[in-house]
Amino acid sequence: MAGCNREWFENISAWHDDEVTPEDAARIEAHVAGCGPCRRAAEVLGGVQRALVAKADVEVPKRLRDRAEAAARSARAPRRRPFAITAALAAAAAAAALLVGSPSRGVGAAMADELVSHHVRGFARERPCDFESADPGAVAGWLEGKLGYAVAVPAVSGARLLGARLCQIGETRTAALMYESGDKPLTVFVPPPGSDAATAARALAGRGVGCTRGPLGNAICARSVEQPVLAVAEVDVAALAPALGRP
Repeated sequence: MAGCNREWFENISAWHDDEVTPEDAARIEAHVAGCGPCRRAAEVLGGVQRALVAKADVEVPKRLRDRAEAAARSARAPRRRPFAITAALAAAAAAAALLVGSPSRGVGAAMADELVSHHVRGFARERPCDFESADPGAVAGWLEGKLGYAVAVPAVSGARLLGARLCQIGETRTAALMYESGDKPLTVFVPPPGSDAATAARALAGRGVGCTRGPLGNAICARSVEQPVLAVAEVDVAALAPALGRP
């Protein structure tokens, strides 16, 4: 549905917490059924809740409680721009990440938090891409002009290229390629040569494709053939790895 705004995300949060009337619940459920960004926001909220409930017997470190509480305050605060609440959802997901399990083999917990946060926030926007095109050459040209390094746009088996956006992993501006695989969103990050993210991708990928589990069970896979990439999707690792291909 075009024209989503801050109010819908706030409504979804209240609906998820059973803080709405039956009439409002029916209205919100009808909207979520037909709105991709709002449906993904609802899925993130559900994933955070399930992860926290599953780990309720674990003592939560103070730093994680602080992050979750800050995310909740941010979600309740007045907003100046649409979709800002998505950042709070991503922050809550990141806070839950260390309870679910930390990635290894090159991609540490902090980087996994960033990757998944960028993935969630990107696809929660009404228009996920800064540059929309299904043409790999056009997308590569736009990214090189913006970032100053060549980006090889990979073919992802079974996925359709939507375009690209810019993000920052650590202190480094990084290309984010946006795909749709069936009904699932997929983000492929192409970090600049020599960056921490490129090094992590090579370490995770080994000689071909390597994967780990990220926040809330997200699959995080890396491919080091040609140019190192890191991919994030809400699918099983077994589904994402073949899509990236093997040498």
